[in-house]
Amino acid sequence: GYLYQEGMIASPDGHCRAFDEKAKGTVGGSAVGVVVLKRLDDALADNDQIYAVIKATAINNDGSAKVGYTAPSVEGQSNVIRDAIEKSGVDPETISYIEAHGTATPLGDPIEISALTQAYRNFTDKKQYVAIGSVKTNIGHTDAASGVMGLIKTALALKHKKIPASLHFNKPNPEIDFENSPFFVNTELRDWEVPEGMPRRAGVSSFGIGGTNAHAILEEAPQRRI
Repeated sequence: GYLYQEGMIASPDGHCRAFDEKAKGTVGGSAVGVVVLKRLDDALADNDQIYAVIKATAINNDGSAKVGYTAPSVEGQSNVIRDAIEKSGVDPETISYIEAHGTATPLGDPIEISALTQAYRNFTDKKQYVAIGSVKTNIGHTDAASGVMGLIKTALALKHKKIPASLHFNKPNPEIDFENSPFFVNTELRDWEVPEGMPRRAGVSSFGIGGTNAHAILEEAPQRRI
């Protein structure tokens, strides 16, 4: 257990309500994650089970742009997302899911959506076409393992062609303008539908205390040979 303190990262009621108006913090979780990486050509040649293809990753640090050691900056997050998209070579309008950092804090959630929107507005003016969610609503914040948890969740979603629900969301944080962003919070399990011939693609964000930001672009695996 823990003692709730107003304005700190821990939730007052034991629920992580990412992007919701009642979001007041996350809950702790314990986890370890293992991901096996292999060059795609080699995995295809060996007829391996491929869960997802990592098209690109990017990492940076907010540096002096952040307000404080624990406070994120829009600019740093936006830059790392844009860098990952550019390195991947994919059209952002073909990315249809974002696994967000989603700590459910009153400060962090609006900054995250502002940063995502700023990054995507470099490429598209489309609105509310990207589903967004956070595994922290399911298992809490697993600290150093939280990034790999999001990666594993997204790889499994790509494999099963389903977008899982993000929990405990009813009404958006009033500081978040979802209507004029490319994003909407996905609140129910849904089939991951894309145009015929188009691979499913997703982004995964993980942001750390101290200003370190990471973002990855994933794509569903090519069909496996029988």
